[in-house]
Amino acid sequence: MTEHRPTNREDSVQELFEELRGRVCAEGVGTYGEYRELVQELVQERLGEGGFDVNEDLSTVEADLEARWPEIEAGLR
Repeated sequence: MTEHRPTNREDSVQELFEELRGRVCAEGVGTYGEYRELVQELVQERLGEGGFDVNEDLSTVEADLEARWPEIEAGLR
């Protein structure tokens, strides 16, 4: 079985966001700063696993995920 690799950046960001939601709960993340650290950690993990091409604009991926903090924060209430 091959690992699913998203076909475009939007799919990739959405997949990472769904994983982030789970990790936020599991790790007890409660602040934007903690969330940003988790975003960076997850992106680096995926890069190390070959989930991203080294030429991909990872700073944009991180910024897109960080911008979704309000969705995460709303779920914490």
